[in-house]
Amino acid sequence: MQKIYISKVAQLRKQKNLTQRQLADLVGVDPSTVRNWERDRGGIETFVKLAKLCKTLDCTIEDLFEAQRVKEDD
Repeated sequence: MQKIYISKVAQLRKQKNLTQRQLADLVGVDPSTVRNWERDRGGIETFVKLAKLCKTLDCTIEDLFEAQRVKEDD
C-alpha cells in the first residue's frame, strides 16, 4: 500500500498566527515557496526524507548541520 503525504504547514502556520509572508520572511524564503509547501507542490518529499533520516540517525534536523561564520573579504 502506497502512502501519500499531506502538508500540515498551513495548519501549523495558522496556529502561530502568521501570514504566509511573515513565515517566508522568518524562514528566509519567497512567499511562493510557502504557498507551494502548503499546497503539496514542492518540498513535502524533502520533508519526509529528512524526517526519515532523523529517525534513522536518532537526531533532530538541527543535528544534521552546523552554521559557521565566514570571514568576509575586505
